[in-house]
Amino acid sequence: MNNISTNGVVRLEIADLVYPGRGLARLNGRVVFIPGVLPGETVTARITREKKNFAEAELLAVESPSPKRIVPACPLAGLCPGCSYGHLDYREELRVKERQFRDLLRKLGKIPEPPWREPVPSPVPLGYRNKITLHAGTAPGPETALGYYGFDNETVIDIPACPLARPEINGLLARLREDTEFRTGLRPGEPILFRWTEADGAVGWRKEEKIILTEITSLGQVRVPIGSFFQVNIPVADQLIRDLSGVISCLRPAAAVDLYCGSGLFSLAAGKASVPAVLGIDRDRAAVRAARENAKLHNLPGLQFETLSAGDGLKFGLAPLDPGETLLILDPPRAGLEKEIIELIARFRPASLAYVSCAPDTLARDAAGLARAGYRIEETGIYDMFPRTPRFETLTVFRLQQ
Repeated sequence: MNNISTNGVVRLEIADLVYPGRGLARLNGRVVFIPGVLPGETVTARITREKKNFAEAELLAVESPSPKRIVPACPLAGLCPGCSYGHLDYREELRVKERQFRDLLRKLGKIPEPPWREPVPSPVPLGYRNKITLHAGTAPGPETALGYYGFDNETVIDIPACPLARPEINGLLARLREDTEFRTGLRPGEPILFRWTEADGAVGWRKEEKIILTEITSLGQVRVPIGSFFQVNIPVADQLIRDLSGVISCLRPAAAVDLYCGSGLFSLAAGKASVPAVLGIDRDRAAVRAARENAKLHNLPGLQFETLSAGDGLKFGLAPLDPGETLLILDPPRAGLEKEIIELIARFRPASLAYVSCAPDTLARDAAGLARAGYRIEETGIYDMFPRTPRFETLTVFRLQQ
């Protein structure tokens, strides 16, 4: 690609869509990544960045569109980086994501073909998010931009409404945008978080505010601190909970340790599946307080929660247990499991792992490490928690091989 200048315009044939949500083409034998395209399309693009092994490009025009291409629901498509698949038929999006997960497990996890669950689609591809975070622009005043960061991670794109968000959130956003005092008082870069629950309606808040909300789930009411993690697509989360509960009922462990437990959602599932002793671990103090409240709310005295780091919590939780009768539930952040955590799992050897992940690339990486520790995938599958975006949730069950 030495004959291509940094601002050079090129013609590309798109070979594939790869995680996370970019088209893949080849130019002079080198891979080019480009957003906003679909396999089989011929496009005109401009090279924006060149690295040793790949290049990146921006889309200028689609010369021959794919029959799977649709008109994006969002007028800001192409400017906002969030909806990588806004231009793709939703049924095809689900197939693309499943194929990407299979490829990641094969290439990063060295797992050719584990037992698969049917992919779980979202009931609706738009209007599902119960939480969004917007940021204020750098120019203060009554017209301060309020929206998502653009592709450069610096410019704030003004968002009148987000098609992914619940209608109630967009209604609140519209009212706040008309409030001159609110817009004028925004600090440059300040995050404004919006959340909706069936019980509380739509709420907007600044990070320093402390509010407890009530989510309505398939397990019943769950109390959640407004700033703490919770699943953003409740119908898909409910199916994930039901499937996890089914796994737990089949395994029938004597004890479960729920690492990265948050407000205790999966701990509640384990308790309701008749696991006698459940320990939840998280470093978020507010979430742990809510988890304890949730255990009382659901009359599950066998649930215990501790505020600890993942490593300390794993040692505290697994050391006194019979590993052959123990289930470890994992729901880590996008970065996946730290090396220390996999080493501790290999040391304590719990019989079963239920790994919930929002990042299939780090899950695939961790699956390789767990395989070296003696674990095999019993089943896995995707849950499309984040339609139109490149992300998706997965549930993978591991069993220790004797």
